[in-house]
Amino acid sequence: MSVRNLFILSCIAQALVGAAQAAERTPSSPLYLDAVVVTANRGATPLADTPVRTLLMDSDSIEKLHSRDIRDALRMLPGIQLREIHGKTGEEIYLQGFNGDRVLILVDGLPVSATTGSTVDTSQLSALDVEQIEVIPGAASALYGSAAMGGVINIVTRKTPNTSGGRIAMQAGTFGNERELSNATLPQRHIFAAGHYVTELVKWTASLDRRDSSEFDLDLNSYTSNGFNGDKTQIKLGVESNPQASPFFGNSWQLDAENYDENLKNRRLTAAGNKGRLEETLTRQRLSFTGDIEGEQTRWSYALLHEVQSDDTAQLNDDASIPAGNLWRSTDYSQQKAMLQANKRLGNLGRYALEATSGIEIFSESIEQKKSEIKLTDEGVASDAFITVLPSGYYLINTQEVAPETRSSGELFAQLVATRFTPSGATLEWSPGARLQVDSDFGPYVAPALAARQSWPLTLASGSAWELQTRESLGVGYRVPNLKNRYYVFDHSINGYKVLGDPDLSPESSRSVQLSASLTDNQDWNIEVSAFYNRIYDLIEAASSGEYEDGGSVAIYRYTNYANAMTKGYEIAVHNRLYRSLKQRLSYSYLDAQDLDTDQPLINRAAHHIKGFWSWQIQHNWDITLTGEYQGGYYSYIGETADDNEQSPDILRWDIKSGFQLTNDVRLFGGVNNLTDNVRVTSNAYDRRPSEGRFPYIGMDFRF
Repeated sequence: MSVRNLFILSCIAQALVGAAQAAERTPSSPLYLDAVVVTANRGATPLADTPVRTLLMDSDSIEKLHSRDIRDALRMLPGIQLREIHGKTGEEIYLQGFNGDRVLILVDGLPVSATTGSTVDTSQLSALDVEQIEVIPGAASALYGSAAMGGVINIVTRKTPNTSGGRIAMQAGTFGNERELSNATLPQRHIFAAGHYVTELVKWTASLDRRDSSEFDLDLNSYTSNGFNGDKTQIKLGVESNPQASPFFGNSWQLDAENYDENLKNRRLTAAGNKGRLEETLTRQRLSFTGDIEGEQTRWSYALLHEVQSDDTAQLNDDASIPAGNLWRSTDYSQQKAMLQANKRLGNLGRYALEATSGIEIFSESIEQKKSEIKLTDEGVASDAFITVLPSGYYLINTQEVAPETRSSGELFAQLVATRFTPSGATLEWSPGARLQVDSDFGPYVAPALAARQSWPLTLASGSAWELQTRESLGVGYRVPNLKNRYYVFDHSINGYKVLGDPDLSPESSRSVQLSASLTDNQDWNIEVSAFYNRIYDLIEAASSGEYEDGGSVAIYRYTNYANAMTKGYEIAVHNRLYRSLKQRLSYSYLDAQDLDTDQPLINRAAHHIKGFWSWQIQHNWDITLTGEYQGGYYSYIGETADDNEQSPDILRWDIKSGFQLTNDVRLFGGVNNLTDNVRVTSNAYDRRPSEGRFPYIGMDFRF
């Protein structure tokens, strides 16, 4: 990081601190350490008592970030990097050097379908109904299976209040006249409406989340655009038990139905160099039923999930007289999951209190993909293609690219937590666990894990009480190549490449070591230092096959087990309330990610990452939030030798936001994202900085 950037960061932080000097120090200003999380033990546990390291973004911070989706909240957590999905609208997560393929993203404990390859697009997940976001870095827990090699991110939604009510939130902004292709004043719009009706027996809920966007272009002199024109709409209906009513289906239960639609397009050049467009229509329906049954010593939890997704893309010429090259692709994907889990208090064994979590999960998925294209000739088409000669003399060729494929697995998991409280006030805890996965295609695999936690009370000379906590974990990660890795055709011919699945892939595995130490006064300060080491075997990545299509204009990549890799690093994080009105989060992360077979770095992973979050409550109804993020340059292309490698430049981004509580029910807010307007240079193919530049916005939140 340059001296100039460090100076800017220091000055702004000091200015905020100085502005709050007049405020009195709070005698008791609790941090979020007493928050209850549900991911670490798959049951309600105070954050300070989790056996594995757990990161938390609380509801107050999420609300002050004015997030349209979860990206802004994730961006502020230590160790998380976001990267734009090439050729798509959103961003994927990198956690401890693992990309989004290997990070399990859950909503209320249930998985979300990936929309690109096997990566979840975080821009599709709204943040306006989120209570908190919980993150477990690395393969530290035995309670989560395949796809959790890099960690688990659980998005916990808000609980429905016991009285009827609702909420309407609206936000609008712009990337500026010099970039927007729309003539509208504020063409980037977001509306969220939700309501709940409470009866004696049940609570009814309904919500609508719609985001409208227009195309924007970082270079108006070029034909292609960077942003997408269209909308993303989520509709959710639910019914759940009223805790005040007599239980049926258990002590608590919830049934949710959700529909997500995405209709997007933007300008692209075709493979032949003609002016064209990329259109995508994605529809996802999701039905889930979850519940709990509370016994005297055992709490049972169950979950059922059914999700279907249809993704239709089109690569089209703008000139209707040139239909050759037009291509349509349709991909249908579905997943089903059933889970039964028991959390049981086992009593005491010697000086240790024992509690066990165990359960069974059954999972299945299916995929099918079809393609239609118009060509000048029928030469070289697949033998099973269906060919129609059009009146114009062109050929319409329909191909079954991926025949219906299915995969299923059954998993058993168990974790024991043994806790001892000493007379001196110290806490010693052990948590061994294991997970057995039996896959229909790859057979059985056992992934063990062992975690430990120690807590010691400390009394300083000044008389103030502090607490030191240390955590250690050893875990085995395991990920079977899913159906998209093995069969999916990720066609971005319009961008000059195509990625093909490989049915002969082998599973990936990893060994993970996680260490952390935190020091807190449980009032104003929490300081944490952590370190990690992950060794990855048979890493699956898309590698160039050396093949080309369309006269050499489209490069062919294939998924392959091409590398053994390692990621290691450390993180330093401080979360404290400096004064009654000023709260801050600061973190520094270092990451070393290497391909051990070639002794070359892994791409798209920044070695240095600094984050800052300052929230200033100026008055009881007025707040200002400032966030800063610096990422060092990282390799975006790896050649045959180190001299051939290419780097993406540093990223320095500042956001400023403010909210004003006009009445008890009405809140006005606004701000500027990416105040420094740090964006990529479109003429540099190796520049992977964001394409979304400076974004001023305003909004209103009405609750009733």
